Amino acid sequence: MTHYIENKNAVVDQLNIVLANTYALYLNTQNAHWNVVGPHFHPLHQMFGEQYAELAEAIDEIAERIRALGAAAPGSLSGYAALSQIEELTAAEIKGSDALKALVNGHEKIDALIKNAQEVAAENGDEGTADMMIARLQAHEKTLWMLRNHL
Repeated sequence: MTHYIENKNAVVDQLNIVLANTYALYLNTQNAHWNVVGPHFHPLHQMFGEQYAELAEAIDEIAERIRALGAAAPGSLSGYAALSQIEELTAAEIKGSDALKALVNGHEKIDALIKNAQEVAAENGDEGTADMMIARLQAHEKTLWMLRNHL
């Protein structure tokens, strides 16, 4: 039995936003991993590495969900930049506290976007996407807990 999703386009639009912001957060986290400096370098470097690996898996999962809904997943930096609300972390060397604050801000922004995507999916009868967004929200909340405990 095929499950009917009322408005796939609305769901895909929200997933595209979540994907773009997840990618931006991934790049910021990877940047922090590569360029963090300071007295807590090693534990932060290790934690950021684990976090960007998790985000890389999430990017793939979200893009595959978009494809499963019959749409093309966005895959360009310009496309992501147009949809992203997360500010780019740009410093060549990043102090640990600066990286932590920027990543906390990014995870807080993406939490709100994920909640919106989950609501749109649920309203349109897309339980698969709604469940995925709940799982993503839980992952971001755990990461926020970890980041905040280093501040």
